[in-house]
Amino acid sequence: MTNPNDIRGTGDAAKLRETTEPEANPVLGSSLDDPQFRDAELPEDSEPARESLGRGELLRRRFLRSKSAWVGMIVFGLLIVLAILGPMIYQYGPFERDLRNALTGPSSYHWFGVNENGLDIFARTMQGLRISLVIGIGTAFLTSFLALVVGIVAGYISHKGKWGAFGDGALVNLINLFLVIPSILLLMLFSPALQRASWLWMIPLLAGFAWMLTARVLRAMTQQLVRTEYVEAARFMGVNPIITMTRHIIPNIASWIIIDTTLGVSAAILGETGLSFIGFGIQYPQVSLGTVLQGYNISAPYTWVPPAAILAALVISINLMGEALRDALDPTSGSGRL
Repeated sequence: MTNPNDIRGTGDAAKLRETTEPEANPVLGSSLDDPQFRDAELPEDSEPARESLGRGELLRRRFLRSKSAWVGMIVFGLLIVLAILGPMIYQYGPFERDLRNALTGPSSYHWFGVNENGLDIFARTMQGLRISLVIGIGTAFLTSFLALVVGIVAGYISHKGKWGAFGDGALVNLINLFLVIPSILLLMLFSPALQRASWLWMIPLLAGFAWMLTARVLRAMTQQLVRTEYVEAARFMGVNPIITMTRHIIPNIASWIIIDTTLGVSAAILGETGLSFIGFGIQYPQVSLGTVLQGYNISAPYTWVPPAAILAALVISINLMGEALRDALDPTSGSGRL
């Protein structure tokens, strides 16, 4: 369709056609037909074009490039396989006694030896590894959940006028109260009583006294995020506060939560092991790495070196993965750059 405002003549149209169409421009047409230009390839040493990577793919590449991440994943994976398959293929149970071979070293029948009570150390170590893993992972996730709820709510309502400041102050005082409570004494008091029902009570007991510092950090991070333009815009538009928290605040602090949760697994395992070692953790008829170490004999290293080595390998592997994950999620880290 002709544009009535177009005042160009036929001569201008011919000139435009000559400069753009290969058929009307011999120079342009010959250049396109020249195999030297048509089939030309980039030199081998030329730098390829950078591909656009999504955030997930970028984090995966950063994480997998770390040697510590591979070491941690391999060791942690082997320990999980050992904890699952070990009790299935081993001939002794954690409470089967062999008093004839009491306090004897490793052998083809008893891989880690036997303690002075006639209990097989390998069977008890594998069973303890199972329970320590469940308690460590469960405690870390529950701790992060409690800290996330309290920290984000306190930080979000702190700018909501008088009542918001009152609610924030109440939550901060709750955090400070739990920080000054002698948690070790309460754990020693309640742990034996609650475990008569189930050893899983160790998870809420440990998480109940481990969420406070994380909550304070999340509160400070949330207070910074609520002043950003997109959060203010969502608030002025009348968006539900829960939707604002889940869509705008949590995604911006998710990397820190993931790192803290990962490193919290090893802290929970060490906490449970310490309580079990002094007799206030996992109780009979269950066993953990702490109860295995409780039956040590200083003159017989095989009664405590194997479970201690398993515990050390477990904690170090988790910390290696946590450090690699922190480097991958931190764009300012030197090892986290592509």
